Amino acid sequence: MALNKNDYVAVKNASNLFIHKKDKTKFLFDFRYDNKRYRKAYKVQATDWTKGTCIADAKKALQEYKNDVEAGFNAFAIVTLDKLFELYSETLDANKKWTTIKRQNYARYIQHSLGKKKIDKIREMDVKKIIAKMQAEKLSPRTQKLILEVLKPLFNFAITNKYMKENPIANLTVKIPNQKKVVTDATALFQKVHNCIVTYYKDEPFYQALFLFALTGRRKSEILNLKWKNIDFESNYYWIENTKNDDKQKYPLAPYIKDQILLIQDDRKGLVFKSPVTGDVITNTDRQMRQLKKHIGINNLSLHYMRNILVSMLAEQKTEAIVLSGILGHKDVNTINKYLSVNHYKSGQIGLDKIDDVLDVEILNHNTDN
Repeated sequence: MALNKNDYVAVKNASNLFIHKKDKTKFLFDFRYDNKRYRKAYKVQATDWTKGTCIADAKKALQEYKNDVEAGFNAFAIVTLDKLFELYSETLDANKKWTTIKRQNYARYIQHSLGKKKIDKIREMDVKKIIAKMQAEKLSPRTQKLILEVLKPLFNFAITNKYMKENPIANLTVKIPNQKKVVTDATALFQKVHNCIVTYYKDEPFYQALFLFALTGRRKSEILNLKWKNIDFESNYYWIENTKNDDKQKYPLAPYIKDQILLIQDDRKGLVFKSPVTGDVITNTDRQMRQLKKHIGINNLSLHYMRNILVSMLAEQKTEAIVLSGILGHKDVNTINKYLSVNHYKSGQIGLDKIDDVLDVEILNHNTDN
């Protein structure tokens, strides 16, 4: 409902402050700053409803509002979450997979509940209600946490651009149960998986390279979105553009992976591991993984589990935590080492050297046995 100044009268000895003719707890702020007019309705929330107390409270609120306007916080009271997300989306890289994920999760879980709400009215409890609903629908904690991964940077964007003064969910967290897969005798397991990949897909360089990439630490999305233009065969390295952390990362190209990639029959344009039918990103590798699991005899094997096997094997080889983080593409090692910079390329090279040592030992032992 539009404000009608005729419903208010000026408060004596209080510039720019007007009180409602009938309801003495309602006030109107009306002033100009930098050649712009600012109006805002205000209702006193004090428990003491005496006129003097109400006016004192309103004066204080008016001054705070003026201070916000002068500091640049002049738009937050009229911006909805939908509008804020639209502004925020314009600053994101449309080519990043994480940008698409953010937009999808905003539309799926947040927009219906909070989209039309003004951002200065959003409280932590509003987001808690969304998470509680997701819990009632038996959605996983990881899916619940996605809401915070969308909203926290969104509110930080609002603070940076002076649409808000504080992040209402800065202290809100979703606890993810420990899903760590314990890998025992990782060195032997790594050797076994490596040998099975090489032997089972000896005549299929496409899938041998794909699975070997996973065994050297790459995520499924990073492998399937790898492009020919991001591989330097002369200098033996490759770039991952679309990472989980939204940064570009450089890694050394293992010789045994390079050899298989060069055998792939392809026009070497676009994706390396493209669909042979559509030329687009492969939708899944389930059939090939089932075949590999059956050949190896490891029922819980997956592309992600290969990362577990790799990092566990390297830990057995006394590899430092910061190197392991670099190999896996993490930005931070852990809380203790969060100020250490991660060099993905150097870490990857150390990892490949240790992999070579492990595989060389196996070959040597095999020859000795024979």
